[in-house]
Amino acid sequence: MLESKIESYLREQVKKRGGLCWKFTSPGTRGVPDRIVMLNSRIAFVETKAPSKELRKLQDKRKAQIEAQGHWHITIDSKEKVDNLMSHFDIDL
Repeated sequence: MLESKIESYLREQVKKRGGLCWKFTSPGTRGVPDRIVMLNSRIAFVETKAPSKELRKLQDKRKAQIEAQGHWHITIDSKEKVDNLMSHFDIDL
C-alpha cells in the first residue's frame, strides 16, 4: 500500500471523530513528522510510511527530540496501525 493511501486513511479517521490532522511542515527543519493529530485533548506527531519502511536517521533524531519533550510520536505504515492509534484517542479521559 502506498504511503499516501495510509495518510489519507489517517485523515479520514481523525476527521470522522471530530479531530484535527494537520500536515506538518517546518521550513528550515528537515525530518519532521508528516502530521500532527489533535483529538480528545491529546496530540500525536505521526510519521506515515509505506509498509515495512523504516524511519531515516534524521527522522529518528526528530522522534527522540519530540519524545524528550514529553510528546507522543508514532510511525504508521498500515491501516491497522491507524485504527490502533484511533483506539488510543477514543479512550475516555
